[in-house]
Amino acid sequence: MPNWVIAGRNRVRRSNMNGMNGKVALITGASSGIGWATSEALASRGASVVLAARCQEELTALAQKIQASGGRASYVRADVSVSADVENMIAQP
Repeated sequence: MPNWVIAGRNRVRRSNMNGMNGKVALITGASSGIGWATSEALASRGASVVLAARCQEELTALAQKIQASGGRASYVRADVSVSADVENMIAQP
């Protein structure tokens, strides 16, 4: 399967989400919607996910769900509009 998808006149590189073992993904907005779904998808493909969002309760629930299914997840409460939160989010082990 090619790594390129033709969209109109532009070439758009397709992301290969297989083989995520050994990769770490930092997902902002992980407590709901697309962020939640992305977190589950990447974890199910072997990525270690670091979940970030403002809502601690949902982060805890998602991390526990991923871990219960055999995935690796940690989380940090962060508001990306606050510089100190962003620095702390990036500094997570």
